[in-house]
Amino acid sequence: MKARRSVALFSVASIALLAACGSDDDSSSGSETTDAGSETTDAGSETTDMAEGEGVCPQSLVIQTDWFPELEHGGTYQLIGPDGTADKDSVSYSGPVQEQYAVGGLEELEIKAVRSDKLNSSVLLDGEADMAYINMSDVIKDSGAVPLVAIAKTLDKDPQMIMWDPTQNDIQAPEDIAASGADVLHFPEVAYIDYMIAQGYMTEDQSNPSYDGSDAAWVADGGDFFQQGFATNEVYKYENEIDWKEGAPAPVDFFTVGDIGFDNYPAAITMIQERADELSDCLALLVPAMQQAWVDYLEDPKPITDKMIEINETYDGFWFLTEGLNAAGLELIDAGCIGGCAFAAEPTPFAENSADGTYCSFDEERVQALYDILEPIYAESGTEIADSIDGLFTNEYCVDAPGR
Repeated sequence: MKARRSVALFSVASIALLAACGSDDDSSSGSETTDAGSETTDAGSETTDMAEGEGVCPQSLVIQTDWFPELEHGGTYQLIGPDGTADKDSVSYSGPVQEQYAVGGLEELEIKAVRSDKLNSSVLLDGEADMAYINMSDVIKDSGAVPLVAIAKTLDKDPQMIMWDPTQNDIQAPEDIAASGADVLHFPEVAYIDYMIAQGYMTEDQSNPSYDGSDAAWVADGGDFFQQGFATNEVYKYENEIDWKEGAPAPVDFFTVGDIGFDNYPAAITMIQERADELSDCLALLVPAMQQAWVDYLEDPKPITDKMIEINETYDGFWFLTEGLNAAGLELIDAGCIGGCAFAAEPTPFAENSADGTYCSFDEERVQALYDILEPIYAESGTEIADSIDGLFTNEYCVDAPGR
């Protein structure tokens, strides 16, 4: 299979500004009583869904994301909209939930950026967030130690990738990475790295889990190794904005994890099972509203992607976004890999409806296939995981979710 050359030829499509926000009707639930005052009539028991939902949600919730603000998080930031407040000290964005998504008594939301000191499963376990972005593969990996349940998807396909400099490494098939002997720089505890080692696509000796998400190592060493990243982000940066090769940007090649058979749900909205049970009535209202926010964001992304540029500037770290990067990344999210990703048979959009027509649910066969890949890997390594996929995800809150 021929590796894809680069995405330098992305056409930066204009992003349509089509507002697509719904609204929830306010309605009272006054009931009529009998003379005894102890029974309600049929008319009195009829209330709107919103009235029934009043007060079932906490006044405020905390969502832990898996990275700094980026376009792959846009549907969550849409819940607050562009008028929230970014705080450098807490590395968080907070504010009132936009009226159209403020269901069940929820009023405020705090969105926390990446934690460098602990995994998101631990953040949930310690009660520091109500929900967190966790890859479905990591829900499986952590399932023996932490009672997690994924309640909704963010993207449908995973844009995580391994990239390389095509002038230094001629990669025609995944096995060529192992044959190269070059390091693979990645975050620690990454499930798809476990998969690549098990498949023979890289060796344990090549694993370098010291990646911090910055471009420092790539620039310093001239890209003479392999590096993880997002096809929707770093590829554009290294080809257009980062001077890493002879003082200038340069093309890179890559494959996404899906290209090599790791069909993952990235950044699934995940909770501790006990907390999900506590908020079950709330989630029945909130999850469809959260997914409506994703649909609205994907229809009209620019207000949020522009705001995320500002938020990252406030955080004042190494992570940044630009209008050009966001436009190219959004095109890739909707159209799949322009020209074909490294080993893809055909382009696959990263954001699309699930099989049931909602932008929300998980496909049981996909989750089972992912489990079947990981179970023997972790059995051999001695990592205890759940005996099955039962309880690792639920679609019960997606019933009333919208589609795109």
